[in-house]
Amino acid sequence: MITQHRIWVGDIATSYCEAGAGEPIVFLHGAGFGAEGKSSFVRQLNGLSDQFRVIAIDQLHFGGTDYPADHKYINRLGRVDHVLGFIEALGLKQITLVGNSEGSFVAARVAIVRPDLVSKLVLLTANSVSPAFGDDRDDAWMQACQQAYDYSGPMPSEEEYVSRWWKGTRACGQDVEHAKREAYRRAAARGQWEIFQKLPEEETNMRLYVGLQQRYIFPYLDRLQSETLIIWSKDDPTVTPEQGLKLAKLIRNSDFHLLHNAGHAVHIDQSEAVNRLIRQRYV
Repeated sequence: MITQHRIWVGDIATSYCEAGAGEPIVFLHGAGFGAEGKSSFVRQLNGLSDQFRVIAIDQLHFGGTDYPADHKYINRLGRVDHVLGFIEALGLKQITLVGNSEGSFVAARVAIVRPDLVSKLVLLTANSVSPAFGDDRDDAWMQACQQAYDYSGPMPSEEEYVSRWWKGTRACGQDVEHAKREAYRRAAARGQWEIFQKLPEEETNMRLYVGLQQRYIFPYLDRLQSETLIIWSKDDPTVTPEQGLKLAKLIRNSDFHLLHNAGHAVHIDQSEAVNRLIRQRYV
């Protein structure tokens, strides 16, 4: 059974979901309008809770967690300290930390700066931690990102939002749709679309966007002490399998898996395979 909770992380009222008992696994969602813990990881909350304590946090200005007073966007680097504080507030240590999309950047950075908190790291399909090619091969995935994260128009209706999700996923079901509808209503009511319409250039220009991982991830990968599992999508136009392989080569003690018939939300499209791979880390 998934339960909803709130906890103070410093002066930030923080929302999170959890299910099950056992070794803790903390999941970090990506960015984008409507992103939050439950809607991103409902199939892990339900699918892994028979063996683990599964926790999915709503990061800063997502889901039910506090928004900044100035209503300005907080980038993935700015979300790291909040996640660190959340882990400490729950009294967790030596966790498995899982990130998808921009959540992978946050997860990797947490594991780098606080190796005492993270024993296992799982990175799910993410250009936020991936090396760019540095040549014309970057053009296609960068263009795909700009199309996928275009907030220039009016906010979609709930039905438009759900319809777009259905078109972009390989394995959507009522569990995911219900969570996505809840997430949409929460984001719409809190004015999240307007935050994304005012993104700074370093979030919308992909050639600038990759600067954060170049400064805060790649130079410090030798500090990673956690076992690292990298699970990648074969069919995500915003980040290629080759970028995932390049990342795996940079991380010692890493294990790379490429899953077919999966888009950006590999943990939804191939939830059984992803959950099985996570379980295998404990065998």
